[in-house]
Amino acid sequence: MHPDVAETLIGAFYVNLCILTTSALLMGLTFSRRGRWVAPLRAALYGLTSVALLLFTFPAGPELFIDLRLVPLALAAYRLGPGWALLAALPVTAYRVWVGGPALGGTLLHLTLVLLLASSLRHRGAAPHLPLRENARRSLLIFGPAALTVFPTFLLLGRPVTDAALPYLMVVTFSVLGFSLWTTVVATVARASERAAPDAPTTDLLTGLPDRRAFELAAAPAGADTYLLLLDLDHFRALNEQHGHEVGDQVLQAAAQVLERQLGRAGPVYRLGGEEFAALLRAESVQDARQLADRARRTLPAQVTARLGRPDLRVTLSGGLVTAGPDALPRAERLLYAAKQGGRHRILDSWQSAAEAGTTTPLNRTSPAVSTLRTLLQFIAGNGDPGEEPDLQALLNAAIACVPGAEAGSISVRGGEWSVVRVQSGYGDDLLGTRHTSEQMLHWHGDPAAWQAGQPRVLAGEELRRRSRDGHAPDSPEQRTLEGAGRQNELQANILIPVRVQGNVYAELNLDSLSAEDAFDAESLQVAEEFGLWAAAILSASIRVRQALSSQDAALLTLGVALEARDMETQGHTRRVVDLATDLGRALNLGAGDLHMLRQGAALHDLGKLLIPDRILLKAGPLTPDEWDTMKTHATVGADLAAQLTDLMPAVLDVIRSHHERWDGRGYPQGLCGDAIPLLARIFSVCDVFDALTSARPYKDAWNAEAALAEVAAQAGRQFDPQVVRAFLTLHASELGRPA
Repeated sequence: MHPDVAETLIGAFYVNLCILTTSALLMGLTFSRRGRWVAPLRAALYGLTSVALLLFTFPAGPELFIDLRLVPLALAAYRLGPGWALLAALPVTAYRVWVGGPALGGTLLHLTLVLLLASSLRHRGAAPHLPLRENARRSLLIFGPAALTVFPTFLLLGRPVTDAALPYLMVVTFSVLGFSLWTTVVATVARASERAAPDAPTTDLLTGLPDRRAFELAAAPAGADTYLLLLDLDHFRALNEQHGHEVGDQVLQAAAQVLERQLGRAGPVYRLGGEEFAALLRAESVQDARQLADRARRTLPAQVTARLGRPDLRVTLSGGLVTAGPDALPRAERLLYAAKQGGRHRILDSWQSAAEAGTTTPLNRTSPAVSTLRTLLQFIAGNGDPGEEPDLQALLNAAIACVPGAEAGSISVRGGEWSVVRVQSGYGDDLLGTRHTSEQMLHWHGDPAAWQAGQPRVLAGEELRRRSRDGHAPDSPEQRTLEGAGRQNELQANILIPVRVQGNVYAELNLDSLSAEDAFDAESLQVAEEFGLWAAAILSASIRVRQALSSQDAALLTLGVALEARDMETQGHTRRVVDLATDLGRALNLGAGDLHMLRQGAALHDLGKLLIPDRILLKAGPLTPDEWDTMKTHATVGADLAAQLTDLMPAVLDVIRSHHERWDGRGYPQGLCGDAIPLLARIFSVCDVFDALTSARPYKDAWNAEAALAEVAAQAGRQFDPQVVRAFLTLHASELGRPA
C-alpha cells in the first residue's frame, strides 16, 4: 500500500472514531429518557451517524473504501431490532445505489448480512448493560462473517482473491473496535446521566425490583431490628451457557417474582446486579429472619420452574444473612461465598456454625475451635486493601493455632501445572518457592478423587516419611530443600487440606507435627475440614474482587482513551499516564487499594474536557484569560461528572479534581498547597506533566526524557511534592544516564 494512502487511511479511521464517540455520548444521554419518541430518536441518530461516517470514506485501493458506516447500523439492529435498523439504513443505502459501480452488489450484500447477524444477536435489554468482553464477542460474530463478502467482490473486480485478506482483516478489526467503543461510551454515559438526574429511576429494568442504588439509599438508615439477606442463584453462568441468555433473563424475572412474594411482607427485595438479590428484612428475632430466609430458599426452585413451565431447569439459591449495618454487605458476601463453597443451595448466617447450615463439617456451634477459627478467618478476610490477596501467613498461623496437634505448616498456591510454597511456619525460608507438580501433589495426598473434592487426609509415621521422599528424585534440588529447610526427617504426622476455589484445587495447606505420630485425632481432622471450607471462601471472595476490579479498570481506561478522540493532541496520553502513575505508586509502596484508585483517577483525569467547548479545547493559538478560566473548570466539572459513576471512591475524585494543584499553592481549582493536596493527586500530577513534556503538541516539540526529568527535578518544592519527585527520579534514573 502506498504511504500516502496509509496516512489517508489512518486519518479516515481517526475521524470515524471521533464521529462515533460524539454520537455515542449523545446516545448515552437518551437512556435517562422514557417515552414513545425515544426509539425513533435513537434510530435517527444511528442513521445520521452512518451518513456522517459515509462523508469521511477514504480509498484504500482501487474500488475499495474504508469507513465505519455499518457500525451504527449494526447497533441499530442490535439494540432496536431489524425494523428500525432498515429505516436507519435507508439514506446510506439509497446513496450507495445512486452511486452504483461494480462493487455495488458486494456492498449491499455486506450491509444485509450485518443487519441480519446483528438482529439475530439482538440484546433485548432496555439499557446497554452487557460487559465489554461480551459486546466485543458479539461484534466479532457480526462483522467477521459479514465481511467475507470482500473476497467475492475482489473476484468480480478481476483482482486476485489473495489481495482481499488484508482489507478483510482491516474491515473486521476497525468495525469491532468501533462497535466496542460505542457500547462502552454509551453504557458509561447512560449510567452517569441516569444517576445525575433528580428523578433518576431506581428500578431494575429487567425484573422490576428496586435496583442497587435504591438498596444503597435504603440500607444506610436501616434499624436495629433489620436483617440483610444477600442471595445469589447457583450455577447461573452454566444455565446461561446451556439454555441461552433469553432463558436466563426469564429465570431472573421469575426468581424476582418469587422472592418478592415470599419476602416482600417483611421488607423490600432488590436486584443488586447479575444474579444477585438482596432483601432488608424486619423481624422480631434472629429465628424469624432465619425462617423467612430458609422458606425462600426451599420454595424458590419449584416455584420458578412452575412459573416458566420448564421442569428441566434446576434453579437453586445460596445466601448470607447478617444484621443490617454499615459493614453488612461485605459480611453477607463472605457468608454467601462460604455457602457456595460448602455445596450451594444453603444460607449461612452470623449466628450459626457451618454444620447447622448443612456443610460437611460435623462440628457443632458451641465448639470453641469453631468460634476461634471463625473470628480469626473473618478478620483475615476483611483485613487489607481491596484487590490484595488475603494474608496467607495469617491464614497459616490461624490454622496452626486452631487445629489441635499442629506445630508447623505451609501453604502452596497453584499456578498452571505447579504448586508453589508461598508461606511457611516452623521451617526455613529456603522452603519458600519450592515447586511441586500436580502428579506429586496427588501422590502426596494419596487419593486423587478425595484430593479433587477437597477432602483432608491424615498421614503419620514411616508411611508419611516414605511418601514425602518418593515425590522427588533423591538428588534433586527440591528434595534437598525438603530435607534441609523442610525438616523432612523430623516429620511425625501431617494433615493435607486441598482448598478448592471455583471448582478446582487452588491451594494446598499442610499442617505438621514434629513431636508425635498420634498428634492428630478425629477432632483435629474435623477442625481442619472447617478450616478448609472457610479458607476456600476467603480465597474465592478475593479472586472475585480482583477480577471485578480488573474489569472496572479496563472499562474506565477505555473511556479515558475514548475521550482522547476530542482532544487531537493527546493520543496515547491516558494509557501512558496510567502506566507511569502505577509504577510510581508502587515505588512509593502504595497498597493495592490505593493503586487501584490511582489508576482509575489517571484514566478519568480529563473527563471534564467533555464539557469544554471545541472552540477552546481545540484552539491552536494561546487562550484568552476568559477562555483559560473556562478551561480550568474541567478539573472540578470532571470530578462532579465522575461522582455520578457507581463505585468510584472519593480518592479517585480527588485525583480528577486536584491534579492541577501545586505544592506552592498557585494551582487550581482550590489553590491547595503542600500536604493539603491529596497524595494520589500529587503522585499523578508529576506523571501527567512528564508525559506532557515528552509528547509533541501543536505548540511545541517533544522534549527528550533527560530534559523532562531535569524540569521535574527543578519543580520539586514549587509545583511538585519533593518526596514524590525523588521517587520519580529514582524510578527513571536510567533515562538520565547516571545512577539515582
